[in-house]
Amino acid sequence: MATAPFQIIAGPADVFIAPARTTPVAVHDATPEEGGWVALGRTEGGVTVRHTQSVELIMTDQENAPVKAIRAEEGLEIEFALAELTLEKYAKAVNDATVTTTAAAGGSPGWKEIKLHRGNDVTRHALLVRGPSPYRDSKLQYQVPVVVQTDEPEVQFVRDDKSVLSCTFTALYDLDDTTAPFGKLLAQNTA
Repeated sequence: MATAPFQIIAGPADVFIAPARTTPVAVHDATPEEGGWVALGRTEGGVTVRHTQSVELIMTDQENAPVKAIRAEEGLEIEFALAELTLEKYAKAVNDATVTTTAAAGGSPGWKEIKLHRGNDVTRHALLVRGPSPYRDSKLQYQVPVVVQTDEPEVQFVRDDKSVLSCTFTALYDLDDTTAPFGKLLAQNTA
């Protein structure tokens, strides 16, 4: 529950994942899972949305300072540490691996497994990041139509703290939507 002043945002964000270009649910919908989205679960250390860029400063012979700037590269990254480490959540975050279940039989316990090798193909996803709205006690939502898991996910198992899976997702330019190729940021402002 958000409290006033709403424009000072405090609180966690939730991350949802779906197949690439899945239609985003409305920002006011309480249950994205009904739209085919999977909640990745609790995070640790927050969710970071990074607008990456490379800006080239243009100089002229007549001035000793830049006179123009050109954005040479642009990107969008979403980074978080996943605290819920079920194999189902882990598999979604790491290339949408298949979870295989072996039932208990003949006195042997059952188990679940995922294969750790990801191969050449990089799975494309859609991502929703939901946090508090800066306008009222409601939600804001990043809707990113195409992302891939980048960086190098890692888990640390330590004696005196929880284990988390660090994840970084990078937006790909959506060639099917050149008006908003990295998606949109929406914030509910009325009831």
